[in-house]
Amino acid sequence: MIHSQMEKVVAAVPTAVGTSAVTLTIDTLGYDYVSVTALRASNASTVFASVLKVEQSDDNSTYSAVSGMTGGTDFTIPAVSDTANAAIVKLDIDSKSKSRYLKVTATPAVSVNTVVSARLGRGEVAPATASEAGVIGWVKG
Repeated sequence: MIHSQMEKVVAAVPTAVGTSAVTLTIDTLGYDYVSVTALRASNASTVFASVLKVEQSDDNSTYSAVSGMTGGTDFTIPAVSDTANAAIVKLDIDSKSKSRYLKVTATPAVSVNTVVSARLGRGEVAPATASEAGVIGWVKG
């Protein structure tokens, strides 16, 4: 399976360190796959997050759980084994069988920088500009 074609990138980055939920809403229109990365900065705690889940919506208003994508219910949120480095959890989603909008929530268990990003792949149309690719700069080589 080759998903890394015709991609777009989106992210949610909090403005301050804390324990508040970091939420990323993703419009999957025109993309077949979504690869989500939840990243937590180094911290002494071995708990990655208290909440890590993906929900879906047809209207970007009312959301319901995506089957198999709720940490603590459908999968075990992994423990952080190397607290001296950033910890990353990846969630791969076949968006063809999901509602148009996905919402990813990661709530840190301790006060720590947490980022949620997503790479949408297999787009119907390849992005031609940095803006269309969801980035401020696009270097090609």
